Amino acid sequence: MVKQLNRGPEEKLFRIRILSHKGDKVHIKLPIAFVKKLIQNNALDIFNNEDDIIDSEKLLTLIVNAFNYNLNGEIARLERSNGDIIKIIID
Repeated sequence: MVKQLNRGPEEKLFRIRILSHKGDKVHIKLPIAFVKKLIQNNALDIFNNEDDIIDSEKLLTLIVNAFNYNLNGEIARLERSNGDIIKIIID
């Protein structure tokens, strides 16, 4: 559930959780300001996979809009056909 909080971006974290169908778990935590710089410099390319079913540009736009509206919580959940689950969270 996405919630709107009054925390400043310098206090918030952008988290990506990947749970692979093989049992691997990846947790990434980055400050929001750093993620914004990565997006501005086209350096956040973890969503650019040619076999993905989602448009990476639209996903990055969703992330930037979530930052701009100061949203909190799970903003996207991707479930791939192979069983991988990718969660994008702001908190």
